[in-house]
Amino acid sequence: MDDLFSIDGILALFKRKKSKLTGVVGLTLFSDGFALVQLDYAANGEVLLKMAHSVECGGDNCTATLAALVKEHGLTGMPCAVVLPRGSYNLIQINRPDVPEEELRDAVRWQIKDLLDFPAEEAVIDLFSNGDSGSQEVTFAVAARESDVLAAVEGMRTAGLEIKAIDIPELALRNILAKNVENERGVALLILWEDNGLITVVRNGELSMSRRLNFGVGELLAAADNESIEGVEISQAQQAILDDVVLEIQRSLDYYESSISRQAVSTLMLAPAIQPIPGLNDYLNTYLAPDVRELDLAGWLGGESLSGIERSRCLAAVGVALRSDLLK
Repeated sequence: MDDLFSIDGILALFKRKKSKLTGVVGLTLFSDGFALVQLDYAANGEVLLKMAHSVECGGDNCTATLAALVKEHGLTGMPCAVVLPRGSYNLIQINRPDVPEEELRDAVRWQIKDLLDFPAEEAVIDLFSNGDSGSQEVTFAVAARESDVLAAVEGMRTAGLEIKAIDIPELALRNILAKNVENERGVALLILWEDNGLITVVRNGELSMSRRLNFGVGELLAAADNESIEGVEISQAQQAILDDVVLEIQRSLDYYESSISRQAVSTLMLAPAIQPIPGLNDYLNTYLAPDVRELDLAGWLGGESLSGIERSRCLAAVGVALRSDLLK
């Protein structure tokens, strides 16, 4: 769904006018900085990456740095969608309450209140359906602290950005997987951050499953010592961790096949990590049934290329900039 966190009640607090500028902006917020990208569209419909920046900063320095980049690249007033930081929201799969539409969000608020780490009355709630569930009774609920969302919007508008939508990483990454030609059969994505990870499945352009993982790049790299096992450069300690990775991925894919789609995922994409993980692709291909390959944006994203850490840090920013409502 394209309406997640384009919350009228929040964004209406900030006066907006339709931009006459070309291009769209994607922004991902992190606890230690942000990633900023600008996309444009060629006459033939090709998506073009005009610029990308990954910045480490904190507090007011982030707002000042963002404002400088907005000014430098002429982004003032350009339509922008922002991705909330991981850990700043809850994504929960629920059974949809049997209440009238106008009462739905309040009903969900109290349904999930014990799962939140802040008071439910302070939450802003939005919902989107599991496009693969085959039932309108199953849906995803997203809850974030309203004051945090308001503060983020205010900071970005201070920097000169025209905020049109607020999103979460799971849906920003969905937009990228939806570009994959195999997504009608279901495509899985594994992304590993420094201290945790995420596996999602997208089918027919909709997020069907999302599961957070309790391990990340840091743990895998800390265990590596460049030994070789079964032709893959991997230590014994790292193999134990990768066995857990394989097990968690397999459990997720089994759940997707048995409870959601009734059809097996054929492809598992590996998102770029902040640091290369030796042997990961080969190891997963050895022990998992789906074809495992690295996520490559080059097949559909033209213009500038992402390199190094930007390939990881800017990925969700590219995804959120693909929202169709940014061009309206």
